[in-house]
Amino acid sequence: MSSETQKMTRRPYFFSFIIPAHNEEKYIGETLDRINKLSYPKSAFEVWVIENGSTDQTFDVAKKRAGENTMVLSSPVKGVSRAKNFGMEKLSSRSEWVIFLDADAILEENFLLGLNDFLQKNSSKNFTIGTTAIKPHENTDWYAKTWFRLYDLGHKYTKTSYTIQIMNAALRNKVRFDHELTLAEDLHFITDCLDFGKFFFWDTDTVATSTRRFDQIGWVTLFVKWNWDALVWRITKKKKEYPVIR
Repeated sequence: MSSETQKMTRRPYFFSFIIPAHNEEKYIGETLDRINKLSYPKSAFEVWVIENGSTDQTFDVAKKRAGENTMVLSSPVKGVSRAKNFGMEKLSSRSEWVIFLDADAILEENFLLGLNDFLQKNSSKNFTIGTTAIKPHENTDWYAKTWFRLYDLGHKYTKTSYTIQIMNAALRNKVRFDHELTLAEDLHFITDCLDFGKFFFWDTDTVATSTRRFDQIGWVTLFVKWNWDALVWRITKKKKEYPVIR
């Protein structure tokens, strides 16, 4: 146990990761390697990787890189929302906070320590759902960092997210991702969670994500596309699917 872990004065929260993974053989290994190195008691968190209709070696890679507290399962029905809901059905009864994490996310060693500290200090604020600041991984040029800071501001003030959503586990039997949505399913989910409490934004430097989608589609193009799609969804609840980029 690290010295940082030993310094925790209150019982640490129990966290549950749910990681939906569709054709993520190139990324899921590093994501799990980083989680395995988190400076947090292994007895105080669990990881559920939900392989989701992959046609590559995602399942095998995840099984190979899984830690002692990581479970790898295949969702019985294809769809990212179904995979997340399937993961929620598997959570430990000890779970206090659920972290929905993209399969290409990169967490720094002190991520859970920092998150635990943030949530403990704000335990009286009735947080039910939130997200974090996110750094670019792979492409770390100045423009990538600038764009990600703009996204951070957008997520903070519009109560939206990208890559990571953190839900109070008390809602595990009250809210679900919409099975029919393949676009903005996280926006719909956040909106439902806000019926029970408040949104939080944790400004941290411990979370990063792949820039593959931005680099391939274009930073400005994707910004416009996401904002337009989010607006259309909020107005019409239109169902749409993003192209898969690997």
